[in-house]
Amino acid sequence: VRTDYPDIYQRLLERVKPERDQNNRKALRDNWWVYGESRNTFRPALENIERMSATSLTAKHRIFADVPANTIADSTTVMFAFSDSAHLGVLSSRLHICWALAAGGTLENRPRYNKNVCFETFPFPQLDEQQCQQLGELATQIDAHRKRQQAQHKKLTLTNIYNVLEKLRRDQPLSSKEQETNHQGLVS
Repeated sequence: VRTDYPDIYQRLLERVKPERDQNNRKALRDNWWVYGESRNTFRPALENIERMSATSLTAKHRIFADVPANTIADSTTVMFAFSDSAHLGVLSSRLHICWALAAGGTLENRPRYNKNVCFETFPFPQLDEQQCQQLGELATQIDAHRKRQQAQHKKLTLTNIYNVLEKLRRDQPLSSKEQETNHQGLVS
């Protein structure tokens, strides 16, 4: 970078290095130009898969989605090196969501997904081949449906979709904006 893009190097030297010089973590101080730290235990698990599951660390609704395995996410995203949709289905299941809400912590009033207590202690079911296929197909359909509707309606968010879904499940009336979300997201 210093040779080919000296203006970028200078900006990093002036803005990033001083902050990194003060960092308590030796890896960040010594490799001040590297964005974050390598995930030596996670990235190798992604080598032979094309997609993985992910969820936000802190969110009102616990939503899991399929993302490309080469996705670069920040520390507010929890990623899972499962390439099959059956795992996405188990993670998205009501049982796992309730487990995560009960076991995880909170930030202000929003649930946090602590992988040590929400994921590592979860009693994953032993699924046979037929169950894996059926659950995987359902999870893929839901994930594809959400992505398709969001692609068609750029202002549609997963939070809004799940706010409407929660109200529909409770038989609560929808505001006009929520009715629009229901229509655009095909939530019903």
